[in-house]
Amino acid sequence: MTGRGANSKGATALEARHSPPLPMRRPWWALVLAGMIGFGYVQEDTKVKLNHYMAVGDRYADFYDFGHEECEWDRNCMIEKRKMWWEGYAPLCRTNYAYTRDTYAVFHGWGRSEMTQAKWGLMAFIVLCFFALDALFLRAAGVPDRWKVLLLIYVVSVFVTAAFWFLDGQGGAEEAGYNVAREVLGFLQSPMPSLMLVLLPWLRERAMVD
Repeated sequence: MTGRGANSKGATALEARHSPPLPMRRPWWALVLAGMIGFGYVQEDTKVKLNHYMAVGDRYADFYDFGHEECEWDRNCMIEKRKMWWEGYAPLCRTNYAYTRDTYAVFHGWGRSEMTQAKWGLMAFIVLCFFALDALFLRAAGVPDRWKVLLLIYVVSVFVTAAFWFLDGQGGAEEAGYNVAREVLGFLQSPMPSLMLVLLPWLRERAMVD
């Protein structure tokens, strides 16, 4: 009995040592991970363009009212005027791989308040999307029960982000609190939370076996 038990424990330890961190027989977790990376690229490009547009708007006092004298406050005319100015004179913006002034046409029809609302709404939407993708990744990895820990990570991270922003971040990128909040949000807007919940327990089990 003792020998059989020892052999069983040895076999279990050997399996734990050689078992992969993610299921190889049903690798649809790879599709989820690819989706997270692709979504991360798109959302980062969108945020960069939105922040650049707002920065340019803040630099010029009459940016959001550009062309109002010629257009007599006609909305469509002012949108076209701002679009023409942007395409010809707007400062270049560094996106993921290039310098460009390309932006989303819808921005030309928004004022400063609409841009601010879009920025906060986009941030909330991105965080919710990544939470859903993280939860889906955990399910695909065979550990769906860890979603509660994932939720805790998100709640704590959002609390830390809000605290740093309110205490020392409302002045923008020049404030230390703003940059800390941005880094924490960057952590949430990546595959890192779910990857940590999969890989860290696996590494711990391997260390205990060794």
